[in-house]
Amino acid sequence: MDGVCVLARLVEPGLGDLVQRNIALALLRRAFPTARLTMVTGSTVAGRFAEFFARHSYATDVLACPDPGDRDPQRRARFHRELAALGARVCFVDPDSRGLGAPEARRAEIPVRLGLSGPGTAPDDLTHPLRLPPPLLGRADLFDHASALATALGLAGRLRPGAVVPPLPRTAQAVPDLPTGVPRLAVHPGGAPHWNRRWPPDRYAALCRRAIGQYGAACYLLGTAEDRADLLALAAGSTAGLPAAVVEVVTGNSLDQTANLLAEMDLLVGNDSALAHIAAAVRVPTVVLYGPTGTEFLWARIYPHHHGVSLRYPCRSATHRADELAGRRCAFDCPIPYSRAAGRYPRCLSDIEVDQVWAVVSRLLGATAPEPGKARASGAH
Repeated sequence: MDGVCVLARLVEPGLGDLVQRNIALALLRRAFPTARLTMVTGSTVAGRFAEFFARHSYATDVLACPDPGDRDPQRRARFHRELAALGARVCFVDPDSRGLGAPEARRAEIPVRLGLSGPGTAPDDLTHPLRLPPPLLGRADLFDHASALATALGLAGRLRPGAVVPPLPRTAQAVPDLPTGVPRLAVHPGGAPHWNRRWPPDRYAALCRRAIGQYGAACYLLGTAEDRADLLALAAGSTAGLPAAVVEVVTGNSLDQTANLLAEMDLLVGNDSALAHIAAAVRVPTVVLYGPTGTEFLWARIYPHHHGVSLRYPCRSATHRADELAGRRCAFDCPIPYSRAAGRYPRCLSDIEVDQVWAVVSRLLGATAPEPGKARASGAH
């Protein structure tokens, strides 16, 4: 069985970044259905996201390489021996791989090498350079990248934007005690702590109260164990004056449990974070609020049930690495690092009113709300 490897030495990726990598991995799997598919990534990433790689990735296995910035000659030499020992016949270089790419693949004698040409790439490093189509949105999005890879792999047929994202590999499990006959709304008010991507929690509480009051929605507040205190406060604000409301705080779940719960929801509303990508991969509509990041356009075409809410302020695109943002200020002198639930928040988020988000949420919930007197069946979508 021929081996295929993906060189993805990424700098500080989040879980959502890795979920997106399943797009390329699934295309490689289509081209080489019986191959061993190895993801080559930094030791820190491999350890931090071990659960994802073990159960939710389209890769067969992971080869850990030295982290970006690790210049230890012995570790580097050992890794190069391990890369050559893979015996891979095909290599794809992730566009965001740092310090590990086509030159290393050529030195490892991998005969077929796919990737984008760039600085440090010699003419003979890539055997199959990817050619991005002319971008529709100013710069290449994920559909452009997927199309270029599919063409280089010689896959038959033309990709359709809405069919690019593969289903998330998961172990299906029953989710107990979910109400029937009402819309189920997942809410994720958290997200990456190093960028202030969060909409103020009092706005989320107001949104939940509207969903409960108008549609009788059951609300599930999702987050990490570190978010629990904030989520309990949000739950209290969401049920104020609504004693019969169903509002559950869900923290500390495995990725399997989270994905299976999301698959039973009618809608996810939240910040720009990993759960939006997981929801897309389990085919659940999302409403995502965008603040200082310029990432909305990247997946606008490939997530057909994704609805972004953004003020599109000119200063919103924070494309720097997270560790370079501490001293950055925008046109409104807004803070970038998230500090506490009380704020303060970037203007591009705090200026988004509840009415703007509710206009989208109510339209989507209205389309899924069951007819009066008709119970909704429980089970996976």
